[in-house]
Amino acid sequence: MTNTWMRSWRDSDSRQQLPLGIARSSSERTFRPADVPSIRRFAVEFANRAGIGAAQLADFVLAVNEAAACTVAAESCTARLRLWMAGARAFCAVSGDSMPQPGPGGGKQGDVEALRRWLLNQLCDSVYVQSGPDGVTVLLSMTVT
Repeated sequence: MTNTWMRSWRDSDSRQQLPLGIARSSSERTFRPADVPSIRRFAVEFANRAGIGAAQLADFVLAVNEAAACTVAAESCTARLRLWMAGARAFCAVSGDSMPQPGPGGGKQGDVEALRRWLLNQLCDSVYVQSGPDGVTVLLSMTVT
């Protein structure tokens, strides 16, 4: 099992719990690998409702897209996405039910996942990625203005 903290949650004293706070806007959706393009539209709709400004919209949508892609790398995977706002922070939690399979030669899939994790770290204040026999979970947050 891999448990990678890229940056720590600032509002939480436990890595196993999401930051506490009253969610003022929340959306959830189940999806499969072929649905990732519609996840981007779902993220845009959420961002518009939540008041995420144009200056951060592209970063938020890209972060949600990459988190979703991390969790559905396996063809038969089903994943659940939850987006919410608490205070001035946008949160995303995505979990998929199967592990990505290594690509030919074993390294290519790992390289793609490492790039996705690096990108998430650049876009977000906090990123948590955990993978194990039950699948992949990605939690992220970004401060919005």
